[in-house]
Order: sequence, then C-alpha cells, then structure tokens
Amino acid sequence: MSKRFSRINFHAQTVERFKKYAIQNDTNYTETMEAILDFFEKYRINPFVPFDDSVQSLKVLINKRMDAVESILRKMEAEQTIPTKQMLDRLFKWEESKKPLILEKKQNN
Repeated sequence: MSKRFSRINFHAQTVERFKKYAIQNDTNYTETMEAILDFFEKYRINPFVPFDDSVQSLKVLINKRMDAVESILRKMEAEQTIPTKQMLDRLFKWEESKKPLILEKKQNN
C-alpha cells in the first residue's frame, strides 16, 4: 500500500535550501525531513532556543557527572586499593625478613 502525500507551503527560498540539503545527503525529501525531525526529537533540541544555552547546560551536566565519578574513584582508592596494597606489602616484607629462629649446629665427627 502506497503512502499518501500531503503538501505544505514554504517560502521559495526555504524550499531551495531544503532541496540542496536533501541532494547533498543523497536522500529524498521525505527521508530528509524525517531525519531532521528525528534528530531534534531524539536529542531534545529546540531550534527556537539559542543552542549555546543547550551546550552550556550539557557541559555543566557532564562536568557534574565527571566530578561524581572522580569522587567514587577516590573513595574506592582510599577504602579498598590502598589498604589492600598495604596488607600485601606487609605480607611480602614479613616473608623476606623471616629468619630461622633456631640455628642448627653442625656436629663434626
């Protein structure tokens, strides 16, 4: 079953820009319009709000998440990695410094 088409009126200048864009991307007009709409919906970008604000808020959000990851890694290091390393160091140093407590005397016959 074929899909129905419908028409929307645009300014001639906008239509020419849209046609060039579709040709550059080697797609038909419907695919181009669907891709554009999908992009804006997927990334929740409002083309009527200045993009700098969106980028700045995204940058702040990413920085907060990176700070949280750094905090988690520091906590893991302090509570798990460093104590474990210290225990292993003590264990291996103890083995190295372990001396026989009783010395055997060799008897000469």
